[in-house]
Amino acid sequence: MKKRKLLNTIDKISPSMLVAFEKCKLKFVLDRNIVKSKGGANGFNPNSFMGTLIHKVLEGYYNELYDLNLFESKWEQCFKEVSGRISFDEQGINALEYIKYWVPAYYPKKLNTFKILTDYALLPNAVVSSEKIVSFKNVHGIIDLFEKNGNKVRITDFKTGELYDIDNGVNVKVKEAYISQLKAYGYIIFQTEKIEAENIELTIKGLGINQIYSFKCTREDYLAQGLRIDDLIESTNRIIQSGNLDTLANPFPKTCNFCNHLFSCNSFQNDIRIQPRKWKKIVLLKTINVKFDNSEQVINVVINDRSISIHKVPEKDFTEIKKLNENGKEILITQLFQVHNSNIKRWSKLTKYITI
Repeated sequence: MKKRKLLNTIDKISPSMLVAFEKCKLKFVLDRNIVKSKGGANGFNPNSFMGTLIHKVLEGYYNELYDLNLFESKWEQCFKEVSGRISFDEQGINALEYIKYWVPAYYPKKLNTFKILTDYALLPNAVVSSEKIVSFKNVHGIIDLFEKNGNKVRITDFKTGELYDIDNGVNVKVKEAYISQLKAYGYIIFQTEKIEAENIELTIKGLGINQIYSFKCTREDYLAQGLRIDDLIESTNRIIQSGNLDTLANPFPKTCNFCNHLFSCNSFQNDIRIQPRKWKKIVLLKTINVKFDNSEQVINVVINDRSISIHKVPEKDFTEIKKLNENGKEILITQLFQVHNSNIKRWSKLTKYITI
């Protein structure tokens, strides 16, 4: 029997990925071992684009503290810079207008970014650092906004998406991943800056009106956070080195639509892992989980008892995919656009598909 090649172990993790790591170690490890494309321009992801742009604008302001009458020109400058990193395979695309069209809530988020800069008061007489790189032991990250005034510190992380878990239209609590991320940043500063725990303020700031949450941790909280990170990395690496990767798969609740271990992690994820590219908005079609709506040219996929529909499929591609499916082929479709707050994905000019 051919011995399975061991995956790379985990040396450091980012505070933003801590909860994802805990929820499914196997998915996290496989994602970390995906072969990344080297350099060059990236494909267009409408959801992550806005986050990148807004953080770029915020970074520029807090580094320069320029007159906010210049906001429009600074925004456009950042927009062109971030857009310039995107490559389009198709010819004749007006990239800037295309991006503005597909990015969710482009203009409202632009307006709310300006409101943050006008309304969010900095600590008096503080030394301000934007995009501050911090690291301690086995955790490494970038703090959006770091303010220090003597022995007092405020750490702010800006969120461009929803701040809260929502139940029946009501904000229930700030997302667990955000709390854990800020606590990990606080842990790094507690260890490296030698600031007393009660003097470290942790703040999560969203784009929406009154979307702000601040809290503090105790010394014991930070020490526990460090032990938590140590144990997570050490226990995971022991399993990686043993080669028995299946024991890493213990997600509860399920963390993604492909959370069927044989279907997902041993087949689908391994296929992705050896590909020299990055997948965006993926759907895997199998012979057992697909129904084709010939009248509307919609592809309906059932994944773990959840239905996902792919709309606006061109006739030629619809026919080809159906033929491949009927012949027992598995088809990976990439570069689909997610319709906001629904299980619908939409075909785009960038969509591609291959058999695997």
